[in-house]
Amino acid sequence: MDYRSIDMNAVKTWMIGRTITSIIIFTVYVLINHFVIIPKFYHIFMVRYLMNILGFIIILTAILDSFVWPFLEYQQWKYGIFKDKIELIKGIIVRKKIIIPISRIQNLKIEQGPIQRIYKISSINIITAGGCHVIPAIPVEEAEMISERLKRIIEMGEKNG
Repeated sequence: MDYRSIDMNAVKTWMIGRTITSIIIFTVYVLINHFVIIPKFYHIFMVRYLMNILGFIIILTAILDSFVWPFLEYQQWKYGIFKDKIELIKGIIVRKKIIIPISRIQNLKIEQGPIQRIYKISSINIITAGGCHVIPAIPVEEAEMISERLKRIIEMGEKNG
């Protein structure tokens, strides 16, 4: 079985996207703390203590999510496209192997967000009756080729079935 890795630029796009999300979450925390908690409850020692711990947890989680997890995720992500199925292998703590029979594919979508556009990668969404599965961070040209290949396999299956 031949599995492929996703594009290394996935790490960069995940880091940028997650850093932006972390900044937004921390900003909301600071605003709530500054405009709601401090004026009403900051004279209570326990509230100050809990808000400081919460701030520390948010910062630590943001650092791990933005700068550590992307490298670990990238190392675990593999995919394989075979005659009759697509296999996705992912997960850091809980490892998942998803097998999608090609005969069950209902729709294919290629998506490219603004950060992905900068790095010339895209994601392939594989839609089945059971849900949507994503192969992230594929070079744009390769995503188009995979999509065309899958369309041909699906059409051949419909003609033979």
